[in-house]
Amino acid sequence: MSKAPSLQLDSATLADEYDRLGIRQFNHGLQLLDALALREGERVLDVGCGTGRLTESAAQRVGPQGEALGLDPLPLRVERALQRAQGRFAARVGRAEDLAGIADAHFDVVYLNSVIHWIPDQQQALREAWRVLKPGGRIGFTTMPADVPHDLHRVLHALTDSDPESQHADIGAPNKLTRDSAATLLVSLGFEVTLNEIRAFDDAFDTVDDVLSFSRASSFGNFLSSLPEPQVAHLRARLAVALEAHRGPRGLQLTRRMIFATARKPLAH
Repeated sequence: MSKAPSLQLDSATLADEYDRLGIRQFNHGLQLLDALALREGERVLDVGCGTGRLTESAAQRVGPQGEALGLDPLPLRVERALQRAQGRFAARVGRAEDLAGIADAHFDVVYLNSVIHWIPDQQQALREAWRVLKPGGRIGFTTMPADVPHDLHRVLHALTDSDPESQHADIGAPNKLTRDSAATLLVSLGFEVTLNEIRAFDDAFDTVDDVLSFSRASSFGNFLSSLPEPQVAHLRARLAVALEAHRGPRGLQLTRRMIFATARKPLAH
């Protein structure tokens, strides 16, 4: 059953931490832009733009004759996107499921980087993307796979499964996909799938607190939010011990796995 995350847990601190620590999501987002092959003069929509780091890169790729717009439901992150934009791209508060104010067939490219797994009504979000895409336009998203968890999530689930007090902890996003369900979702709306694969990313963190800060910031406060602070502290202590098995030359080394999916809206439909 789809679940909506809270949009009320974000804070100025989390937004700033995401802008600093979100480089990991930015880096795999660059690979998504590569897969979508943005061209000069194109119009591109970044759904769930956060603080606008990837939107800025998209704007650079389409150039001054193109157009880049970032949408995000979190006002504090949109504020930071606008500070980054310096007039080079636009950003405003908005939701994937309702692209109000955007004309039909306006964009050449729509993408959602590490976003779709937070959206309860994914079909409606992609239906809106279809509406605002030109015929022949491209869509792409990255998302954490339901069946191949991140290393961190594997470790955390092992810890919480053995602890009745933390078994209901919010770990990861609530609406994950598999490669099969991602393809089915796109095809059901009429898209022609052009890429559907899992890529692995090896992250390194100095401390367990850096791991937790990244997880909180990238989930806009939802990570472990169902647990009281004393229980979070207890879980943190256990996690610190468990993650020592992942310590290597670069620090705490944890692999993230992401589905990369791209598709095309047919020229005739």
